[in-house]
Amino acid sequence: MARSIPPLNPLLAFEAAARHGSFARAAAELSVTPTAISRQVKMLENYFGTEFFDREPGGVQLTPEAREYAAHLSRAFRQIATATDDFRANHASSILTISGYTTFLVKWLVPKLPAFQKRFPHIKVRLVTSSAAGAARTDADIAILYGENDWPGLQAMLLFNDELVPVGSPALLAEQPAGRGRAQGGASPADIAQRVAAMPLLQLEARRNDWLDWFELAKVAPPKNGFQSFEDLGVVLESARSGLGVALVQRAYVEENLAHGDLAIAAPITLRRSRGYYALAGQGSAAKSKVKSFFDWLAAYQARPADEPDGAP
Repeated sequence: MARSIPPLNPLLAFEAAARHGSFARAAAELSVTPTAISRQVKMLENYFGTEFFDREPGGVQLTPEAREYAAHLSRAFRQIATATDDFRANHASSILTISGYTTFLVKWLVPKLPAFQKRFPHIKVRLVTSSAAGAARTDADIAILYGENDWPGLQAMLLFNDELVPVGSPALLAEQPAGRGRAQGGASPADIAQRVAAMPLLQLEARRNDWLDWFELAKVAPPKNGFQSFEDLGVVLESARSGLGVALVQRAYVEENLAHGDLAIAAPITLRRSRGYYALAGQGSAAKSKVKSFFDWLAAYQARPADEPDGAP
């Protein structure tokens, strides 16, 4: 049986006008002009053969009959909105939005995504880059944040802890006494760290303590002439690769560079700390099947044999 439903646009215009008690505010909500709202409402009044508003010099006023009809419409539209959100969240061809730091996404996550997409082809991954402050406020399904294991109210999975290594271009290191001493086997790690202190040192502005902690671990005084700072970690890595200096970076970010030989370890001292990178989901997001699939896949990845390739499913 065909349903007796008036045209949808006039219904939307009428419900918004009734809810706001104003054609102008309804027009602002629906991104149309007040004249368009008036025209749509008049169309609905002609459909029913009755007036819904008393037009007065100071504005419009709903008739008692129209007020009850508007209340029914508001409930119906809320149900439609809820059903739409549920469908969007749980439909088989879901979009999984992940926010994170640019370098993390490019260096760590993206190389692994082909394996996830092969396992879950119906889930489309959308990546959103964000700063530390922005990631905390994002409406993404999953956010990647850096810190200690202290995320109350969130589902959290540790991806990797700090494991910071000093790296530079092989050409730059070969020019330094540290490079020659290491090759000859005649220098201790502390000696090499001392020589690293004499090289140009690159750092991320947001993580100024990393080098200081590394030199403290090496029991070597940090350089008196300081460090060259950059706002973006990608720029730090590219500067190190290009031979501008030595950078202290997450080993997880440079494994491929080390394997290809365009970066080399400048000193055999690794700074390890308890803080690290976590995948986080709020209680509402964690219940979604697409988020659960991603966390299950991450858990399987973390449990894979150490010698299995990064992109393996």
